[in-house]
Amino acid sequence: MNNRLVGGLACSSVGLLLYIVGIATTAWLSAGNVESGLWQSCTKGAIRICASWDIDSLNGAYHASRFFSVVGALLAVVGIIAGVVHAIKHNLFTRVNKKRTAGGLIIVAGVCGLITAAIFTGYYENNSIGSVPYGYSFYLTWIQGLFTIGGGVACFIA
Repeated sequence: MNNRLVGGLACSSVGLLLYIVGIATTAWLSAGNVESGLWQSCTKGAIRICASWDIDSLNGAYHASRFFSVVGALLAVVGIIAGVVHAIKHNLFTRVNKKRTAGGLIIVAGVCGLITAAIFTGYYENNSIGSVPYGYSFYLTWIQGLFTIGGGVACFIA
């Protein structure tokens, strides 16, 4: 078994975990007692109250961010599965190079995550007065790019 492939899949799996936590949690923006994310907004207090976004009330930046976040997560899952299948059964499919396919899917998934965060950043940096109170979910989505793209490159060149 190729150590670079295993390391790339492990790194990509960490990136996928960061990616899923980043896009699923509500702390993209965090100001005082209010957090909002791609899918809902929550008010913190004695009781945490969350409300899902009305899809008709969202602007294009939210729609694009949500689209790229879902596509990226799906590509990462498919890429990691393809890499694991290749790592387990590499002797049976010697003519088909699934490492490059898996690596390419994982790299594109990481780029989709970075596009998600970039669209979100661009919208709030251009449409807010003062500094934007980004939360941990936002930063996790940026950090996943390092792990996901790095792991995808390792799988690709394995």
